[in-house]
Amino acid sequence: MTVQEADAGPVVADFTFSFNCIDDVPLDVRCRAAHEAGFREIGLSLRWMQGWLEEGHTLDELDATLAEHGVTVGELEAVRVMGPEPDPREDLAAMLAEHLRPARLQSVGPYEGTLEEAAARVARVADRFATWGVEVVLEPLPFTNMRTPADAAAIIKLADRPNVSMCMDIWHLYRNGLPLSHLDGLWEHISTVQFNDGTIECEYPDDLREDCLINRRVPGEGEFDLVGLIRARNAHRPDSTFSIEVINTTLKSQDPMLSARQIADGLDAVLAASR
Repeated sequence: MTVQEADAGPVVADFTFSFNCIDDVPLDVRCRAAHEAGFREIGLSLRWMQGWLEEGHTLDELDATLAEHGVTVGELEAVRVMGPEPDPREDLAAMLAEHLRPARLQSVGPYEGTLEEAAARVARVADRFATWGVEVVLEPLPFTNMRTPADAAAIIKLADRPNVSMCMDIWHLYRNGLPLSHLDGLWEHISTVQFNDGTIECEYPDDLREDCLINRRVPGEGEFDLVGLIRARNAHRPDSTFSIEVINTTLKSQDPMLSARQIADGLDAVLAASR
């Protein structure tokens, strides 16, 4: 990804169009929707890729489709790297990482055992993926025991690997009930900032996981301080990359071209307001 000069600020093309923004559409539709909306990178789901390859598709076909639509793969998601046994999809992630050389491999909790045991498992995966220049990014989720960015940072510090860092999703910051100031002192560990919008007051407080899978808003259509987030990122970690993940049942049910365009238009307006 090309990160804009700090004084210019980020643009839509600097954001990876994450897999879950649209439904499980054919690969060529996904790539075309992302490109026509102004994105240059997409994210790929390991779950989806496993099924796609089992249907008889090939990596050559993947390469051709990406090239046809002028996009690359910026992230693979997600694996669980902190359990006592390797994630069953880790080998698939490694094969794709070697072939595609994405910027990052997304990873989520929960972890089992102590923080030190979790960090040792993260370090093992990081060493494996360092071969292909891939960053292992931990994403804290309020419905796991790696709840907050501070929790993720503690594991990152213990893992002590140059390619272990954090994906900080603004949705989960707010669903933890935390302010942007929670990130003060943590920016050195944040390599990816993930965008979406939503209500300050959680609409499904009894099921935070379900809430995050159906109810996110296009940037600018919610109440999150996205402008403040961009400015904080520009001030503290201007080399960090961006991803956008707007998971919403309405967006998934409509034309993927329209959904991608709505997401890009909302994002563009927020980015303009931050300059």
